[in-house]
Amino acid sequence: MLPAFCAVAGGGDLLTGLLLLARPAVALAPLGLTVPAESWVFLRWIGLFVAAVGTIYLQPWRLPPGSERRSRLRAALEITALVRLAVAAFVAGAVLAAELAAPWLAVGGYDALVALGQLFLLPAAKAPDVH
Repeated sequence: MLPAFCAVAGGGDLLTGLLLLARPAVALAPLGLTVPAESWVFLRWIGLFVAAVGTIYLQPWRLPPGSERRSRLRAALEITALVRLAVAAFVAGAVLAAELAAPWLAVGGYDALVALGQLFLLPAAKAPDVH
């Protein structure tokens, strides 16, 4: 379960981040959002951050099974859950303050759901047989 979760969450963030870096307008199209071209540099910056978060999920799996992998997996899940909850809170506040359009709630909602899933799965990352 943990390898699949990390592959989906990490892979999704990595691909989304790379798409934001390469083609910000394409990345935002599914949300129905458009951003002026002069703002793309900020979306690319966010894309770099999102891609980096994605790699955090994938890093522990490059290690052989054992205590170091378990330790890094726990840290990855804890850190990325915190980041995702912070993003969800920021997006909710920005939408309430009319600083972001309502479709951005899809991003915050997704991050909140993934973070809650991670917190639920965290005990499994402590099991001695994490493969």
